[in-house]
Amino acid sequence: MRTLPEQLVFALSVALLIAAPTLYSGKTAFAEMLLGFLGLSILACLLWMETPQRLYRPVTLFIITGLCLTAIYLVPLPQTQWANLPGRDFYLEGVNWINQQSVTPALALSLVPAETLIALLSLIAPLGIFLAASYLPETKVKQLVMVFLGVAALQAALGLIQYASNNPVFFFGLEPNGQSAQGTYRNRDHFAALMEMALPISIGLTLFTLGQHHRGQQHDTKRFTWLTLNNTLIFGSLMLLILLAGIFSRSRAGVFLTIIAVILSSLIFARHIGGKQSAGITAVIATITTGFAVSIGLIPILNRFVAQDPLEDGRWEIFNNTIEGIRTFFPFGSGPGTFPDVYRAFQPIEQMRFVNNAHNDYLELLFEMGAAATFLITAFILLYIYGWVKLWGKAWNQLHFIQNAAGVGIFILLLHSLTDFNLHTPANMIAFAFLCGLFFRQYTTINNG
Repeated sequence: MRTLPEQLVFALSVALLIAAPTLYSGKTAFAEMLLGFLGLSILACLLWMETPQRLYRPVTLFIITGLCLTAIYLVPLPQTQWANLPGRDFYLEGVNWINQQSVTPALALSLVPAETLIALLSLIAPLGIFLAASYLPETKVKQLVMVFLGVAALQAALGLIQYASNNPVFFFGLEPNGQSAQGTYRNRDHFAALMEMALPISIGLTLFTLGQHHRGQQHDTKRFTWLTLNNTLIFGSLMLLILLAGIFSRSRAGVFLTIIAVILSSLIFARHIGGKQSAGITAVIATITTGFAVSIGLIPILNRFVAQDPLEDGRWEIFNNTIEGIRTFFPFGSGPGTFPDVYRAFQPIEQMRFVNNAHNDYLELLFEMGAAATFLITAFILLYIYGWVKLWGKAWNQLHFIQNAAGVGIFILLLHSLTDFNLHTPANMIAFAFLCGLFFRQYTTINNG
């Protein structure tokens, strides 16, 4: 039986999944406010909603621990204790000057408490969509997956139009990242990351419906066969669209990880719907797509891999400076959300541009949270392995395909985070949290559809 809270959670989740990428990947003041409001509304409705679903205890502990560790950085500290923290001596002269003006500075474990508070509040929307994917009935969750794929497909279609036309009209006021697909994202790498997360789900659903078609032929059910064939064509078309958009983003990491996503998805799903036959179909689809990409002009994309020596990429200099900051502030870090302000102290004058992120989510987290970041990164990796263990041996129904695909998408984004700051882009953080909600959704034998 559908209840009002359940319907509200579903409607708000749909709005969140649509709004996050559409509003310039969530990177405007209005978008951040709206996403936070939607996330907070989802959490409020979830408290009201009755559900048989439960989170795995390790997942619950991880969420609570992560939130508490972030909040600790806002606890006020007396100046005597604050001054003894690693890396604070650089700022001590400024604090003493403020004291001389008869003003008491607000000191905390975070160097910039206001930024840490913003970082904490920015977790509301991802937490809301994570819990929605974990707690909503199965039928509603599947519908949310369709919404997610639909949004990714629309972004992909827009990106391909941008690449083909290079017409400013289709960039909606955004600065083009060269002739490439970027959708409504400011950064083509982050657009590619959305494609990477959506691609395994589109592949999984394509192969699942293909398996249904095969079983329908075996049982000679013509109506069932035609229905599943139509679904296969729909999901297959979405898969091709998303795959092409990932390639034409011209993101080096995006192109590489898109290929990895296809390979991993094929290996995981093939043996569960027809073995070599399904793997062969996936390979044929990938080959046709690559051929189509070459006919349009894949060569300029491949040139990006050889046009610049990876060792000359400016990221390496940022990495080195970030590591110096990690050593300076360890074991406490500078505080969540403070990287853009604090990094300037380690930025050489030759690096004449504003660096707002480390281009490596792991290094940035270590810079900001020190030993706590080490714990959170390690804990999440262990939790991710735990999630695969919990999925092992379950029946390969549609939801199980989706959960495995979500696991692949999580892995791909974790790899991409080694060279970019996708988890600092609101739209991708929300998409990642949605995949985590699907992946860690507890298996139940209760029919909650």
